[in-house]
Amino acid sequence: MKKVKVGMIGLFDMLKFKNLKRDRMRMIENSSSARLESEYDINALSRHYHPEVQNLVIKEIIDEAEGVKSFILAPDRQKGTMELAPFKAGSYINLRMRIGSSVASRVYSLSSSPRDVLDGKYMVTVKKKDGGFFSTYLFEHASFGMRLSSSEPFGRMTYNRIRDARTVVAVAGGVGITPFISMAKAIDEKSEDFSLVLIYGTRTQKDVVFKDVLKRIEKDNPGKFRVVHVYSEEKVEGAEYGFITSEIIRKYAPDGAPYSLFASGPDVMCSFLEEQIPALGLERKYIRIERTPDALCRDEDDVYKIKVHSRDKVFEIEAPACETVLASLEKSGFAMRNMCRVGGCGFCRSKIISGNYVATKYEKLRLADKDFQYFHPCCSYPLSDMEIVVSSENRLSQEDQEPNRL
Repeated sequence: MKKVKVGMIGLFDMLKFKNLKRDRMRMIENSSSARLESEYDINALSRHYHPEVQNLVIKEIIDEAEGVKSFILAPDRQKGTMELAPFKAGSYINLRMRIGSSVASRVYSLSSSPRDVLDGKYMVTVKKKDGGFFSTYLFEHASFGMRLSSSEPFGRMTYNRIRDARTVVAVAGGVGITPFISMAKAIDEKSEDFSLVLIYGTRTQKDVVFKDVLKRIEKDNPGKFRVVHVYSEEKVEGAEYGFITSEIIRKYAPDGAPYSLFASGPDVMCSFLEEQIPALGLERKYIRIERTPDALCRDEDDVYKIKVHSRDKVFEIEAPACETVLASLEKSGFAMRNMCRVGGCGFCRSKIISGNYVATKYEKLRLADKDFQYFHPCCSYPLSDMEIVVSSENRLSQEDQEPNRL
């Protein structure tokens, strides 16, 4: 019989294994009186930075220019929102409210500074759009005390010192200046540390938004912030004339140093700018564009039927050929989960069971999405009757979001 020599360490291991059951039972018995935490700090922190819903109330309305207004929004504490989620300059929120039997939902960049959150306020700046459902309602009916809700701040056109160059050249068209006025305010208050050259295109001088604010920040921050006005319909001394071209960008960009190029504005401006960008020779990581896409030009008077599956609910809506599937869902009162509304974020990604559609060129689908018949209702127009399976309803509209007042 072979003898096995067990060292002291091995002996302790054997005794530990022998007593394992006994020790575990003691631990279970001793824990019976222990109380589980009802709230963990990490969960509270997560809800602070990424709230599912922010209930807001309008505190002030400011006339900025013809057809342009700013809305100061504060947390609606009566509805449970005690503080606003922080954000980086350049972010946007998705505002929502119920208008009659419809759900209105639109994306607006924050034009306030990140530090304004400490004072309990956001600011969004809205241009009244001809035929615009949401903007028209705000201009005609919004007043002090009106309630609405929003998503958490979101967006990719924010400064990142690891990815971006030390200087950002920002190209803005019209009310597309909103993310850049937030950046300018952040530079002014020292919550962001980079240089910003703002090339701001409008038709005439009277179309300039935040003119006095821009002038003051430029004066107080030499070398850190500069504004270049470009007027397409008016020649003004000290300003550029025409469209924003690669020549104008090179003229005001850092000489011989890398720079990031951010752009925000109407689709026609951004499409023209994309044709100019190759001449600048920039690395792709330095380029970010956020546009307001034009609707597909569809004159068809056809109205289709869409059968919608959402969890345990099945219902049918009417969908005009000239409006997006998402817009038709919202007008029917269904608050579908969505964020960017241009086909890029994927929040509204849904599955097609049957039917055909046409999407704008900005829809970004993965190859697997195409293979398995997924689409983005926010930028898609029906071409026939359809049957679809959509993501769950957005909790931002599960609350009582009627436009009542304090």
